[in-house]
Amino acid sequence: MHMHLRDPGEGLLVLPQDGARIDRLDAQRKRPEWLSEVWSTPGTRVLRLYGRRARLSGNRLDYEEATGPLPEGAVALGAVDPAELPDGAASNGVSGSRGGAAALVHVVTVAHPKPADEHVAAGTTWADLAFAGSQLTPLDAALLTQALAITAWHVGTRFCASCGTATEVEVSGWRRVCPHCGAQTFPRTDPAVITAVLDSDDRILLGSAHRWDTCRYSTFAGFVEAGESVEAALAREIEEEAGVVVSDIRYMGSQSWPFPRSLMLGHFAVACDASVARPDGDEIRDVRWFTRAELTEAAEAGEVTLPTRSSISRALIERWHGTLINAVSDAQPRPAPSRANTGSTNGRPGQRGQQPR
Repeated sequence: MHMHLRDPGEGLLVLPQDGARIDRLDAQRKRPEWLSEVWSTPGTRVLRLYGRRARLSGNRLDYEEATGPLPEGAVALGAVDPAELPDGAASNGVSGSRGGAAALVHVVTVAHPKPADEHVAAGTTWADLAFAGSQLTPLDAALLTQALAITAWHVGTRFCASCGTATEVEVSGWRRVCPHCGAQTFPRTDPAVITAVLDSDDRILLGSAHRWDTCRYSTFAGFVEAGESVEAALAREIEEEAGVVVSDIRYMGSQSWPFPRSLMLGHFAVACDASVARPDGDEIRDVRWFTRAELTEAAEAGEVTLPTRSSISRALIERWHGTLINAVSDAQPRPAPSRANTGSTNGRPGQRGQQPR
């Protein structure tokens, strides 16, 4: 694999969560009684998850006031500026820990397996991060991402990896501890590279995966494997999937993608020889080079469907394009791929279905 680095030069990508301010209050949440105190504090807001969705109230997430006993599985997300919440909530007196910021308001998340009948009444609308994330405010997008990530982690770490004993929750939902052997487990993030490949003529290379419909195209992505650097993983994935050796790697920004726990590291890279591009035939069925005009025409005609605007993949494509027009439609939600055609469902290297492509 041949590659060399250069200065990023241009500014980083603008992503849906950019600008969100959440004080995670790390020091306070370590106190055993902290979560109970937060829940009982007047004005604390609750973000409820139903599967992978949250309810919308108008064009904002629906934040309830905390009432009743503390629910099992609640997790403290942190404190936010009350002026950024949809109802302009009054502060509940939390002092900001960063530079003497103004008083903040707590937000707690509570997860439910799926909507109960009383939560699916006529008129209920839902926020799905993958397909509506770009339409949320930065704070809503950041809180929903954080809530999805932490609750998915709890589902996957109920038992100790060392001895198999059921673990117990500590640190207001941010640590699990084994009561038998004492092993501690913290929320995990899996780094993944996602890359827009360009050529010397400033065309972009996009690929269509076998698990998608034939018109959906996106950038190339894969998980960083054990012992790999980000740059090595990027070069390996592109060479494996598209047969292209790349150079001139430029980091463009990152995005948390909590399906279940990816951190997408976005890049541009330049193909050393555009003529050798070919699909691997395993994961990728087709690869195509596009000029800006060709991609716009293909998308407007419905020949090509692009990633959703909530994804870093779409942000990379739009940064390259510069003036991607609104008529280019987003990919629409589809049923999740089954275990039979993904090979894995736990986010390990080799599984691409959870990535924002």
